[in-house]
Amino acid sequence: MAQIIGTDEEMLYFPYNSEINELGERDRLYDAQDWRDNFALFIGNGVFPNPSNQLRVEAVGGMVLKLRAGNGWIDGGSFVLRRDFEFAVEPAHLTLPRRDVVILRHDVIARSTLPIYIAGVPSISPQVPALVRTDDTYDIRLCEISVGANAQSITQSSMLDTRPNDAVCGFVTGLVHNVDTTELFEQYWAFLQEQIALWEQRHDEQADDWQGQMNQQQSDFDDKMDVLREKYYEIMLQLQAMETQTFSLFNHAFDDISVQRGCNRLTEFRPDGSILETIRVVAEDFVLATRETTFSHDGSILETINFNPWERTEGAVTTNSISFTMAHVTIFNADGTILQEVR
Repeated sequence: MAQIIGTDEEMLYFPYNSEINELGERDRLYDAQDWRDNFALFIGNGVFPNPSNQLRVEAVGGMVLKLRAGNGWIDGGSFVLRRDFEFAVEPAHLTLPRRDVVILRHDVIARSTLPIYIAGVPSISPQVPALVRTDDTYDIRLCEISVGANAQSITQSSMLDTRPNDAVCGFVTGLVHNVDTTELFEQYWAFLQEQIALWEQRHDEQADDWQGQMNQQQSDFDDKMDVLREKYYEIMLQLQAMETQTFSLFNHAFDDISVQRGCNRLTEFRPDGSILETIRVVAEDFVLATRETTFSHDGSILETINFNPWERTEGAVTTNSISFTMAHVTIFNADGTILQEVR
């Protein structure tokens, strides 16, 4: 069953043709304010923009100004000035400036919308007369006029056209002047807050999960480092056990010669990554021995020592050395063991 919501006293619907009821009265009567309220829903306050000089205040000469013809709209009602009108500005104060205005005032009590010139109060810091905006009166400001102390004329440069300023006037540029989005904004805001809360929750969960993964990776890394340390100590013990006189002599013989009197030792780091050490007898510029260290692609290390023959006499003792070559190979096996050979 259909049910009407509300009562006739609480609703307004129009326009409809009126009919004469049984009392001989018209049953559809509308107040002017009903029409104003209706038009105010979709036409905003201000001055109509085309042509652009509608209701514009212009300087004529001396203390005379002109209000151009045009159309305005205030609170659902229109104003039409059919022709231009000139008016005089009040004489200037002898020593103080002031600021005057031209407004368009809608007055419900007087049932009128009229253009009005209002002179400001002379002052060292003059203020613009305030707009009146109450339930019964609504002003829009068309122009501000700066009147200097003892001014004899008003020029266009001393006037401020306030018609484009939405705060005090504005142009009627569309049917809907503005839209109240308060409730819509509150809905969007509530939705945004919910999404932010969800995002923060997911962020915290992901941060906790990431931290857990990092802790686990650190624990695994520490365990592997412990294993590697144990292997390292085992290998060192094996190397010490495998060390023989041959291994010791391999390097010790070369190092012992390098510190003998009359010799120097030069170490070269080559571009290919190898190292060449040369022991030279300084007085004779003679190369006594060289040690070359190369690092192979398979990870092994090859050390080769060449000893050249040399005769050395100290006092009544003459010593002869013989030439020979020794090679020392270090191989790192895949199973973690290290193999060393002297060839």
